[in-house]
Amino acid sequence: MPDRWPEVPGDYQTGDGRSPVAIAIIGRALADVPSDCYHIMGTLRSANIGVEKIIVNMLSNPRLRFLLVCGREDGHYPGDALLKLAENGVDDNGNIIGALAQFPCLPDIGRDVVERFRSQVEVVDLLYPKESEGEIDWEDPLYIFDEERNRELEATARHCLLRDPGTYPDGPMRISIPGIIMKRDLGDMLNSEVGRMTDLMLRMPDDGLTAGSLNITISEEFALVIDPIDGLLLEVPTVEFHRRFKSYLTGDE
Repeated sequence: MPDRWPEVPGDYQTGDGRSPVAIAIIGRALADVPSDCYHIMGTLRSANIGVEKIIVNMLSNPRLRFLLVCGREDGHYPGDALLKLAENGVDDNGNIIGALAQFPCLPDIGRDVVERFRSQVEVVDLLYPKESEGEIDWEDPLYIFDEERNRELEATARHCLLRDPGTYPDGPMRISIPGIIMKRDLGDMLNSEVGRMTDLMLRMPDDGLTAGSLNITISEEFALVIDPIDGLLLEVPTVEFHRRFKSYLTGDE
Protein backbone atom coordinates (compact mmCIF):
# COMPACT_ATOMS: atom_id res chain seq x y z
CA MET A 1 0.00 0.00 0.00
CA PRO A 2 1.31 3.52 -0.73
CA ASP A 3 2.78 5.58 2.13
CA ARG A 4 -0.04 8.13 1.97
CA TRP A 5 -3.41 6.52 1.60
CA PRO A 6 -6.22 7.19 0.93
CA GLU A 7 -5.00 9.68 -1.66
CA VAL A 8 -7.97 12.05 -1.43
CA PRO A 9 -10.21 12.98 1.50
CA GLY A 10 -13.78 11.85 1.83
CA ASP A 11 -16.43 10.44 4.13
CA TYR A 12 -14.99 7.02 4.87
CA GLN A 13 -13.52 4.72 7.51
CA THR A 14 -10.76 2.17 7.15
CA GLY A 15 -10.82 -1.43 8.34
CA ASP A 16 -8.48 -4.36 7.73
CA GLY A 17 -5.56 -3.36 5.48
CA ARG A 18 -5.26 -6.95 4.26
CA SER A 19 -8.79 -7.03 2.84
CA PRO A 20 -9.37 -6.66 -0.92
CA VAL A 21 -12.85 -5.20 -0.35
CA ALA A 22 -14.02 -1.59 -0.57
CA ILE A 23 -17.62 -0.61 0.20
CA ALA A 24 -19.40 2.39 -1.33
CA ILE A 25 -22.65 3.34 0.37
CA ILE A 26 -24.96 5.52 -1.71
CA GLY A 27 -26.09 8.47 0.38
CA ARG A 28 -25.35 8.73 4.08
CA ALA A 29 -26.03 5.56 6.01
CA LEU A 30 -24.88 3.57 9.01
CA ALA A 31 -23.91 0.00 8.15
CA ASP A 32 -23.03 -2.35 10.98
CA VAL A 33 -20.49 -4.79 9.56
CA PRO A 34 -17.27 -6.06 11.17
CA SER A 35 -14.21 -4.02 10.24
CA ASP A 36 -12.33 -7.14 9.13
CA CYS A 37 -14.80 -7.44 6.23
CA TYR A 38 -13.50 -4.38 4.41
CA HIS A 39 -10.38 -2.36 3.70
CA ILE A 40 -12.27 0.93 3.33
CA MET A 41 -15.95 1.86 3.59
CA GLY A 42 -17.41 5.25 2.68
CA THR A 43 -20.27 7.14 1.11
CA LEU A 44 -20.89 8.30 -2.45
CA ARG A 45 -23.11 11.30 -3.26
CA SER A 46 -22.29 12.27 -6.84
CA ALA A 47 -21.95 10.60 -10.24
CA ASN A 48 -18.86 12.61 -11.19
CA ILE A 49 -16.36 13.99 -8.65
CA GLY A 50 -17.35 11.33 -6.11
CA VAL A 51 -16.73 8.55 -8.63
CA GLU A 52 -13.38 10.11 -9.58
CA LYS A 53 -12.33 10.10 -5.91
CA ILE A 54 -13.19 6.41 -5.59
CA ILE A 55 -11.15 5.60 -8.69
CA VAL A 56 -8.13 7.60 -7.48
CA ASN A 57 -8.16 5.96 -4.04
CA MET A 58 -8.71 2.42 -5.30
CA LEU A 59 -6.09 2.51 -8.07
CA SER A 60 -3.47 3.92 -5.72
CA ASN A 61 -3.91 0.74 -3.65
CA PRO A 62 -3.58 -2.44 -5.78
CA ARG A 63 -4.73 -4.55 -2.81
CA LEU A 64 -8.31 -3.42 -3.54
CA ARG A 65 -10.00 -5.84 -5.96
CA PHE A 66 -13.73 -5.57 -5.10
CA LEU A 67 -16.11 -2.62 -4.74
CA LEU A 68 -19.49 -3.36 -3.14
CA VAL A 69 -22.06 -0.72 -4.11
CA CYS A 70 -24.91 -0.66 -1.61
CA GLY A 71 -27.51 1.65 -0.08
CA ARG A 72 -30.50 3.23 -1.78
CA GLU A 73 -30.35 5.08 -5.08
CA ASP A 74 -31.13 8.80 -5.09
CA GLY A 75 -31.87 11.50 -7.66
CA HIS A 76 -28.20 11.86 -8.56
CA TYR A 77 -28.02 8.17 -9.56
CA PRO A 78 -24.43 7.79 -8.33
CA GLY A 79 -24.86 4.06 -7.76
CA ASP A 80 -26.04 3.51 -11.31
CA ALA A 81 -23.07 5.58 -12.54
CA LEU A 82 -20.61 3.25 -10.78
CA LEU A 83 -22.33 0.14 -12.10
CA LYS A 84 -22.49 1.50 -15.66
CA LEU A 85 -18.83 2.56 -15.44
CA ALA A 86 -17.85 -1.00 -14.64
CA GLU A 87 -20.13 -2.38 -17.36
CA ASN A 88 -19.54 0.11 -20.19
CA GLY A 89 -16.62 2.44 -19.42
CA VAL A 90 -16.57 6.02 -20.74
CA ASP A 91 -16.82 7.64 -24.16
CA ASP A 92 -14.25 9.97 -25.75
CA ASN A 93 -15.56 12.90 -23.70
CA GLY A 94 -15.32 11.11 -20.36
CA ASN A 95 -19.07 10.52 -20.04
CA ILE A 96 -20.07 7.24 -18.39
CA ILE A 97 -21.80 5.25 -21.12
CA GLY A 98 -25.43 4.45 -20.39
CA ALA A 99 -25.56 6.15 -16.97
CA LEU A 100 -28.89 7.62 -15.81
CA ALA A 101 -27.41 10.58 -13.93
CA GLN A 102 -27.78 14.13 -15.27
CA PHE A 103 -24.02 14.75 -15.38
CA PRO A 104 -22.17 11.39 -15.21
CA CYS A 105 -18.90 12.88 -16.42
CA LEU A 106 -15.29 12.13 -15.40
CA PRO A 107 -13.48 15.06 -17.08
CA ASP A 108 -10.24 14.75 -15.11
CA ILE A 109 -9.69 11.01 -15.65
CA GLY A 110 -8.66 9.50 -18.97
CA ARG A 111 -10.00 6.36 -20.57
CA ASP A 112 -6.75 4.53 -19.73
CA VAL A 113 -7.40 5.15 -16.03
CA VAL A 114 -10.98 3.94 -16.35
CA GLU A 115 -9.84 0.77 -18.12
CA ARG A 116 -7.30 0.09 -15.37
CA PHE A 117 -10.11 0.48 -12.82
CA ARG A 118 -12.30 -1.94 -14.77
CA SER A 119 -9.43 -4.43 -14.94
CA GLN A 120 -8.41 -4.19 -11.29
CA VAL A 121 -11.78 -3.88 -9.57
CA GLU A 122 -14.87 -6.10 -9.66
CA VAL A 123 -17.94 -3.99 -8.89
CA VAL A 124 -20.73 -5.81 -7.04
CA ASP A 125 -24.32 -4.54 -7.16
CA LEU A 126 -26.07 -4.52 -3.75
CA LEU A 127 -28.23 -1.44 -4.38
CA TYR A 128 -31.75 -1.51 -3.00
CA PRO A 129 -34.00 0.07 -3.92
CA LYS A 130 -32.54 0.91 -7.33
CA GLU A 131 -35.41 3.23 -8.23
CA SER A 132 -35.32 6.90 -7.31
CA GLU A 133 -38.16 9.37 -6.87
CA GLY A 134 -35.96 11.87 -8.70
CA GLU A 135 -35.56 14.33 -5.84
CA ILE A 136 -32.06 15.64 -5.17
CA ASP A 137 -31.46 16.24 -1.47
CA TRP A 138 -28.09 17.84 -0.79
CA GLU A 139 -28.59 17.26 2.94
CA ASP A 140 -28.50 13.46 2.51
CA PRO A 141 -30.54 12.52 5.60
CA LEU A 142 -29.04 9.72 7.68
CA TYR A 143 -30.57 6.26 7.47
CA ILE A 144 -29.64 2.95 9.06
CA PHE A 145 -29.20 -0.44 7.42
CA ASP A 146 -31.59 -3.00 8.86
CA GLU A 147 -30.39 -6.38 10.08
CA GLU A 148 -31.09 -8.13 6.78
CA ARG A 149 -29.05 -5.62 4.77
CA ASN A 150 -26.17 -5.76 7.24
CA ARG A 151 -26.12 -9.56 6.95
CA GLU A 152 -26.19 -9.37 3.14
CA LEU A 153 -23.32 -6.87 3.10
CA GLU A 154 -21.18 -8.93 5.48
CA ALA A 155 -21.89 -12.20 3.65
CA THR A 156 -21.00 -10.68 0.28
CA ALA A 157 -17.79 -9.16 1.65
CA ARG A 158 -16.72 -12.51 3.16
CA HIS A 159 -17.52 -14.28 -0.13
CA CYS A 160 -15.21 -11.80 -1.88
CA LEU A 161 -12.48 -12.63 0.64
CA LEU A 162 -12.75 -16.28 -0.39
CA ARG A 163 -12.41 -15.28 -4.06
CA ASP A 164 -9.52 -12.86 -3.46
CA PRO A 165 -7.33 -12.88 -6.59
CA GLY A 166 -4.47 -11.20 -4.73
CA THR A 167 -2.78 -7.84 -5.19
CA TYR A 168 -3.12 -6.38 -8.69
CA PRO A 169 0.18 -7.19 -10.42
CA ASP A 170 0.80 -3.78 -12.05
CA GLY A 171 1.25 -2.03 -8.72
CA PRO A 172 -0.23 1.30 -7.58
CA MET A 173 -1.43 3.80 -10.18
CA ARG A 174 -1.14 7.40 -9.02
CA ILE A 175 -3.53 9.91 -10.62
CA SER A 176 -3.01 13.61 -9.99
CA ILE A 177 -6.17 15.71 -10.12
CA PRO A 178 -5.46 19.25 -8.89
CA GLY A 179 -8.26 20.53 -6.71
CA ILE A 180 -10.02 17.39 -5.47
CA ILE A 181 -7.36 16.62 -2.86
CA MET A 182 -8.66 19.63 -0.93
CA LYS A 183 -11.59 18.96 1.40
CA ARG A 184 -14.77 20.86 0.52
CA ASP A 185 -18.51 20.31 0.39
CA LEU A 186 -19.19 19.38 -3.23
CA GLY A 187 -22.95 19.43 -2.77
CA ASP A 188 -22.99 23.02 -1.53
CA MET A 189 -20.59 24.04 -4.29
CA LEU A 190 -22.65 22.59 -7.14
CA ASN A 191 -25.93 23.80 -5.67
CA SER A 192 -24.50 27.32 -5.46
CA GLU A 193 -23.23 27.16 -9.06
CA VAL A 194 -26.64 26.10 -10.39
CA GLY A 195 -28.28 29.03 -8.62
CA ARG A 196 -25.63 31.50 -9.78
CA MET A 197 -25.78 30.45 -13.43
CA THR A 198 -29.58 30.49 -13.44
CA ASP A 199 -29.63 34.01 -12.03
CA LEU A 200 -27.05 35.23 -14.57
CA MET A 201 -28.93 33.81 -17.54
CA LEU A 202 -32.17 35.45 -16.39
CA ARG A 203 -30.48 38.86 -16.05
CA MET A 204 -28.24 38.74 -19.14
CA PRO A 205 -29.12 41.12 -22.03
CA ASP A 206 -29.24 39.68 -25.54
CA ASP A 207 -26.20 41.64 -26.65
CA GLY A 208 -24.14 40.98 -23.52
CA LEU A 209 -21.61 38.32 -22.71
CA THR A 210 -22.89 34.81 -23.32
CA ALA A 211 -23.21 32.45 -20.42
CA GLY A 212 -20.71 30.22 -22.20
CA SER A 213 -17.89 32.79 -21.98
CA LEU A 214 -14.64 31.10 -20.99
CA ASN A 215 -13.47 31.30 -17.40
CA ILE A 216 -10.05 32.69 -16.53
CA THR A 217 -7.95 30.11 -14.70
CA ILE A 218 -6.11 31.53 -11.69
CA SER A 219 -4.75 28.27 -10.24
CA GLU A 220 -5.06 24.66 -11.40
CA GLU A 221 -3.58 23.41 -8.13
CA PHE A 222 -6.04 25.26 -5.90
CA ALA A 223 -8.91 25.10 -8.47
CA LEU A 224 -9.56 28.84 -8.66
CA VAL A 225 -11.16 30.59 -11.64
CA ILE A 226 -12.65 33.99 -12.45
CA ASP A 227 -15.96 33.99 -14.32
CA PRO A 228 -15.89 36.95 -16.75
CA ILE A 229 -19.69 37.23 -16.66
CA ASP A 230 -19.89 38.47 -13.08
CA GLY A 231 -16.20 38.92 -12.23
CA LEU A 232 -16.34 36.56 -9.25
CA LEU A 233 -13.38 34.52 -8.04
CA LEU A 234 -14.67 30.96 -7.69
CA GLU A 235 -13.29 27.95 -5.83
CA VAL A 236 -14.32 24.97 -7.94
CA PRO A 237 -13.92 21.16 -7.59
CA THR A 238 -11.43 21.13 -10.49
CA VAL A 239 -10.93 23.60 -13.34
CA GLU A 240 -11.85 21.08 -16.05
CA PHE A 241 -14.87 19.81 -14.12
CA HIS A 242 -16.12 23.39 -13.72
CA ARG A 243 -15.71 24.06 -17.44
CA ARG A 244 -17.69 20.95 -18.36
CA PHE A 245 -20.35 21.56 -15.70
CA LYS A 246 -20.83 25.15 -16.85
CA SER A 247 -21.21 23.96 -20.45
CA TYR A 248 -23.77 21.42 -19.29
CA LEU A 249 -25.80 24.07 -17.42
CA THR A 250 -25.79 26.48 -20.36
CA GLY A 251 -26.67 23.84 -22.94
CA ASP A 252 -23.34 24.05 -24.77
CA GLU A 253 -22.63 20.35 -24.14
